[in-house]
Amino acid sequence: MTPFPGKSVIGLTGGIACGKSTVLEIFAKNGWEAISTDQLAGEILASDKQVASLLMERWGPSIIEERGIVDKKQIAEIVFNLPHERSWLESILHPLVRAAWQTKIEKSENSLFVVEIPLLFENDLQSHFAHVISLFASREVQVARLLDRGLGFEQAGGRLDAQLPTEKKAELADSILLGSGSPEFLERQVLYFLKSFTSKPKPQ
Repeated sequence: MTPFPGKSVIGLTGGIACGKSTVLEIFAKNGWEAISTDQLAGEILASDKQVASLLMERWGPSIIEERGIVDKKQIAEIVFNLPHERSWLESILHPLVRAAWQTKIEKSENSLFVVEIPLLFENDLQSHFAHVISLFASREVQVARLLDRGLGFEQAGGRLDAQLPTEKKAELADSILLGSGSPEFLERQVLYFLKSFTSKPKPQ
């Protein structure tokens, strides 16, 4: 019995800079409803006045930009350098994000879903999904990609250290996709997975 009867819901996780966003896009192109929890968290930070108030109380008014929205770059600097602050923020955001993606699935008329959750295993969410996929890439590849995104070496290392290693996530997953190569190689893996997965009996 799955948490969402009559629907196939896959959990997608993996380390930072491993290709999760690319995989979401490929699923979407193939008829799946793709849900990004990072996007949902961003929407909550941008629109939830109660959350913004809590952030200001804890970190001061400078956490809100002149346009009246939360400064996500400043938040990232805080939470990736101070683990206790990251835990506090997660205690605020994670229940809201979880409720948002669960509601999306329950209210949607679609039957195929993939939900991208970077901290899926860290938050013990496996039981919510019929199948869990993890993206794997070596730490060297992850660091190189983060440097390309403009992070410093120490920043990149700090963000990687805030999550389980990709090797551990791979051990816990039902399926593994290799994210170190080209987008084309990643797409071939996803299409092969979809062909196999959709040929299985539907969950009851």
